[in-house]
Amino acid sequence: MSQMSLSARIYAGALIGVALLFSAAGLITTVVRQTAISSGENRTFAQLPAWPRSCAEWESFPQRFDDYFSDQFGLRTLLLRLNTNVGALLLGRLPSNRVILGKDEWLFYAAEDSLDLYANKRPLSDGQLENARESLAARVRRAKQLGAAYMFVVAPDKHTIYPEHMPRFLARRDRPSQFDQLLAVTNPAGLPVVDLRPALMRGKADGLVYYKDDTHWTDWGAYLGYRTLMAAQPLQGVPALQLDAGQFSVARDFKGGLAEMANLPWTERAVGVDPAAARCAVTTVPFERLSPNLSIARTRCAEAKHKVVYIGDSFTDWIMTYLSQSFGEVVYIARSGFTPWREMQPYVDREAPDLIIEQLVERHVSSIADARARE
Repeated sequence: MSQMSLSARIYAGALIGVALLFSAAGLITTVVRQTAISSGENRTFAQLPAWPRSCAEWESFPQRFDDYFSDQFGLRTLLLRLNTNVGALLLGRLPSNRVILGKDEWLFYAAEDSLDLYANKRPLSDGQLENARESLAARVRRAKQLGAAYMFVVAPDKHTIYPEHMPRFLARRDRPSQFDQLLAVTNPAGLPVVDLRPALMRGKADGLVYYKDDTHWTDWGAYLGYRTLMAAQPLQGVPALQLDAGQFSVARDFKGGLAEMANLPWTERAVGVDPAAARCAVTTVPFERLSPNLSIARTRCAEAKHKVVYIGDSFTDWIMTYLSQSFGEVVYIARSGFTPWREMQPYVDREAPDLIIEQLVERHVSSIADARARE
């Protein structure tokens, strides 16, 4: 049997030494600190089990102690993060099946059929498209009965705006996306569906329009969406903020939701608009719960006119900054998941707005296609 070379022995000794060092440090830290709650994993950590007093407790003691030791090991968080970072950067994998690692360390949402939608593998049927067209037409008719205008806007998925950062192994089919299909049936019918994609694609040249580690648009991206909405809205005498990328100069560290899902300790530098760009002193009534799926908030600007009801999802948080500067009152109705229109209609009717804006993220376009049957 050949002897190990000197370099191999040094390498093996170094590995053993590192392992012993981590084990000793972990054991010492385990003894001196106890953690009850894991903020990153949303669960309660196992605690040191009491000394067994019965046969049943003796039988379960090894498992309970193992759970305790696994949870409370002193360097657990460090090792988990190290494992996640090594897996992400060297192996291209993440511990969450809800997040996928793209090129240049970009993270993308992988749940809710997002990858199939990116690949255009889930086209809407003719029946779904007809239902979508009729659902939106019914919203327009109801708005007219209230003396209001109506607009429907889709916030693009991040992979739609940044496909160049998606993993190379994900191929796209050469067919229209669900949103393209929707536009093909709503545009000829004269329905007010707003496409934000061109403005966001152009805006990439001046700054990030979506966060690298989150599903949402940046402040700059939200502003570009706002400007597109303002150009399409039908009310008269509505002032629009005139900003350029240079005015987005207030820097802060941002922890993205996708990084949190993947247990990555990554943060990115984000920039917001300079507060000096505000055109009026906005007062805000914070969100309050209306139902398990609906919340409501409102902003008021004394220097502006018209009342708007904005029905949206989590993208609303970013665009509120700009809409609140252009309208006298904006009522924000935030919904989670699919909420039938009949549940929102009483709140819309009560507010008697001049304009109704309904916003959905692109991956939920099919909920409009399915809305007629479900409502």
